[in-house]
Amino acid sequence: MKKPLVWLLIVALTSSASWADSSPDRHIESIRKKVNACVDQQRRVVIETYNHRRLQGFITEAKTDDFVVSYAGRATTLSYADVRKVKWPSPVLKQVELVGAAMATAGVLFGLFILAGGLRG
Repeated sequence: MKKPLVWLLIVALTSSASWADSSPDRHIESIRKKVNACVDQQRRVVIETYNHRRLQGFITEAKTDDFVVSYAGRATTLSYADVRKVKWPSPVLKQVELVGAAMATAGVLFGLFILAGGLRG
């Protein structure tokens, strides 16, 4: 009974150590791919770093170890390892927000017309 538990403990400890070692490399590679996609498509991005900085702008240059974010004439160089998240606004999301705002406005106007008609009668 003790041998299977010992083996299970050994396997769990060694496998979790290998997962922990590969995770930062995978994250950095993921960030690098997103940055390269943003350079190719010239997207406006929002970047969050591990030290709680939030930068917005365009990625103008991507190197092997770092990249440059520019906005309003200012450029900031960031290392891939310092970046927690790269995201960009979806054009579909903006369209959905616009449609929702238009529908809400139309609903308010319709309600006011109904109310004004009810007050006359």
